[in-house]
Amino acid sequence: MTRFPLAESEPAYRASVLKLLLEHVDGLSRGDLVREHLGRAIPAAIEAAGRSDWLPVGWGGDIYEAVGTTLGERMIETSAANMVMKAPSRPIFQPLMRGVTQFFGRAPAQLLRTYALAQRFSARNAGAFSVVVGRPTLVHVRGLPPALRRRAWQVAQVSVLEATLRMAGGEGRVEIVGDAFAATGDVDFVVHF
Repeated sequence: MTRFPLAESEPAYRASVLKLLLEHVDGLSRGDLVREHLGRAIPAAIEAAGRSDWLPVGWGGDIYEAVGTTLGERMIETSAANMVMKAPSRPIFQPLMRGVTQFFGRAPAQLLRTYALAQRFSARNAGAFSVVVGRPTLVHVRGLPPALRRRAWQVAQVSVLEATLRMAGGEGRVEIVGDAFAATGDVDFVVHF
């Protein structure tokens, strides 16, 4: 098991993000199977952590992978989308949402800016995220840590981006471009709407 506290240089998520993800797992019809697949240690450590504590970034990937393995990729999509729809009501994301919508507006392409900004609030040493607004809008991810270089993470991010479009009243599809993803942690999401 991971030692605590984590070193400043270690990739990490805020515990509040992992708590939200576990909450969605518990809301799934067979969330018990996901928890069984994860084992007891990771959920127990997440539940015991303070909301602003830093926890291993790989645990997010572990949760998504457990969902995919036990319930199928479709449930990864559902969990990630549900998490996005509830995120604006969470204290960690409320100031971000207010700031982005007041400064840029609620147009779908503009609201996608929250994706990169949310990464800065909720993760550290977990890659660089940027959004180039246009038609299509490009979401660049560079240097994702090895613990997240998984298909389950990519599937979740596609759903996060599509749910962000829906929050803005839009619809679209997301294409993944990242031939060297496993080796470099670099991937682009092309958002068509």
